[in-house]
Amino acid sequence: MIIKGKMRIWPLLAVMPALLLYGLFVLLPAVGNIYFSFTDFSGNVFSPIRWIGGANYARAFTWESEGLWHSVKVTFLFAVLVTVIQNAAAVVLAVLLNMKLRIRNFYRSVIFAPTILGVVIVGLIWTLIFDPYSGPVIKLLSAFHTNSALLGSPSIALYLVIFVTIWSTVGYAMILYLAGLQSIPHDLYESARIDGAGSAASFFHITLPLLRPAVTVNTLLSIIGSLKTFDIIVVMTNGGPGSATSTLGMYIFKNLLTPGSSQGYASALSVIHFGIVLAVVAIVQYYLRRREADIS
Repeated sequence: MIIKGKMRIWPLLAVMPALLLYGLFVLLPAVGNIYFSFTDFSGNVFSPIRWIGGANYARAFTWESEGLWHSVKVTFLFAVLVTVIQNAAAVVLAVLLNMKLRIRNFYRSVIFAPTILGVVIVGLIWTLIFDPYSGPVIKLLSAFHTNSALLGSPSIALYLVIFVTIWSTVGYAMILYLAGLQSIPHDLYESARIDGAGSAASFFHITLPLLRPAVTVNTLLSIIGSLKTFDIIVVMTNGGPGSATSTLGMYIFKNLLTPGSSQGYASALSVIHFGIVLAVVAIVQYYLRRREADIS
């Protein structure tokens, strides 16, 4: 009995360092951030910190709050477009590259390659491509006697950032869908073909229903990633022109770095941001899980 008791302790001891690091670098800062959101903390550790209750949250939830609600709208538009287009493109690519094509592994590698690039590299590459003076895109537009400020245009800057985000992440989603496709028994397709079902019917009645677990995972990853995006925006547009690409994450980032701004207010915004992401993910996950249960 003593030996069995010791054997049960070893797994706990093995994960203890990871739990300590998680608590030190994740849980403790999170709790501290919630505390600071109820204070007038200015970022200066030598200044006295006063407890002001929910004043920061009251400031955030007023319609006059400096561009906050515009940033929320931009965030949801960004998240919806990235999630829908990325997953649709990833499913199509996965189906195509699951066929018996020559050098299909090469195609898979090419599509997946942007995923391993850093955000800064991706942002700088596409900033040069979209350069309104000497970039290849503006030269192409000039050939058709068309001109545009591209990333400097308030009407299209956000959609260009969305395109770059999808380009850099669709490969990862494609790999997950490929794994889901390869787990579908080929006997189902053979039976459908014998029954007279075409490629389209097989796709909508076999492939998509059996890909629902992969759809759930990819959708949740896309939503979480896009709702908290700010890094690629910092590199490509810094939230501009004006506030055209200012997502909620970007808005918080700017508030945090603005001289003289309240760090307590920025903390309150980050708590609200977390609450929005948590609520959206919980709702979407509940819906997608129910969809999965329908085919069980």
